[in-house]
Amino acid sequence: MHLDMVDEVFNHDPYPALEAVRSTGPVVHDDVIGEWLVTGYDDCARILSNVERFTSEVPAGSGPGVFGGPVFETMDGPRHDEIRGVWARDFQRDRLERHRPMIAGVVDDALDAFVPRVLDGECVDAVEHLTRGIPTRVIAALLGIDDADQAQFSAWSDAMGAVAGAFFDPSERGRETLRAGLEATHALNAYIAAEVDRRRAEPGDDLISVMIESPVASTMSEAEITANNTQLVFAGNETTAKWMAHSLVTLARHPDRRRWLLEDRTRIPRALEEVLRYETIAQVARRTVRNGDAEVAGVTVAEGDVVTCLLGAADRDPQRWPAAATFDPGRPPKTHFGFGFGLHHCIGIHLARLETAIWLDRLLDRLPAWDVAEPLDYGSNFVLRGPLTVPVRLA
Repeated sequence: MHLDMVDEVFNHDPYPALEAVRSTGPVVHDDVIGEWLVTGYDDCARILSNVERFTSEVPAGSGPGVFGGPVFETMDGPRHDEIRGVWARDFQRDRLERHRPMIAGVVDDALDAFVPRVLDGECVDAVEHLTRGIPTRVIAALLGIDDADQAQFSAWSDAMGAVAGAFFDPSERGRETLRAGLEATHALNAYIAAEVDRRRAEPGDDLISVMIESPVASTMSEAEITANNTQLVFAGNETTAKWMAHSLVTLARHPDRRRWLLEDRTRIPRALEEVLRYETIAQVARRTVRNGDAEVAGVTVAEGDVVTCLLGAADRDPQRWPAAATFDPGRPPKTHFGFGFGLHHCIGIHLARLETAIWLDRLLDRLPAWDVAEPLDYGSNFVLRGPLTVPVRLA
């Protein structure tokens, strides 16, 4: 069996193909890409929680990586905890509450420009004119970056996000996507490096300053400091913007559930979690077997083999969720893979939840009913899946 992960038809609705993999067996070898595909929730959880046997670390000598240097996302040992720990306090739920007024202001600014156009009868792309800019402005504020640079940040982040899918695409399109992504990384790294120098001279109450002034910084190279801040910019933008876009589409397709939210806004967090389960953004988690052969669901996988956890399939595992292919925000909450798992669960989980909850609550206030012009274009990036445009109009 083979999954063509860069095929746009597949990426538009990958779930039938993912279910075909599941029906073949819990562990299926893709002979074209030479990797093992895993679809079950419990099997994926065991793989992602066992870093001793299944590693995400980049092999030594393989280059600077996607972010231009070593980042904690690709570390499995104590170094991961050291670097991640620099910002751990700043991303705690109670600590983030102090930023609620700032986030609400960013959301209101975006809605002020977007909602009147829809109410006037326009069909407006919500990705370009609403969802894309909100997380960019928020993470820029937390990093102490000038608001005027947020559009450039979005462009860099978009190009970097496309790189994940390009690794599976050997075509000319894939090579061009990879080239553009690496250029964006280089540009963002240069920008962040200049900000790092500025904070050394004038430290402030921002995340770049937090890293520079931490004891860990003295153990980090300049490339490492820059790359980890670049990673934070990317992580703070990409998945949250796609989560908002998926929410717009899913609630447009399920107007009864949108009315259910209008009746009781305390349901918003549960609905957003269900969107993330139902339309998982980070669809792929690749791990390499190390320290001897490993067993996955009764299948022996050799040391050095790559195991690909299909997280979107795992988040629709019928053994974990009854009617798993149905969007049901009223179902009992259970942990999903929308924020990663184990050692590499998302550091910004509470920030993303706060942003999306504020955004959806305020959107429902001002635009309680909307429709989306179909069909949507999801492009070819299955690794970080989301609609490229979401044309919104008044329902």
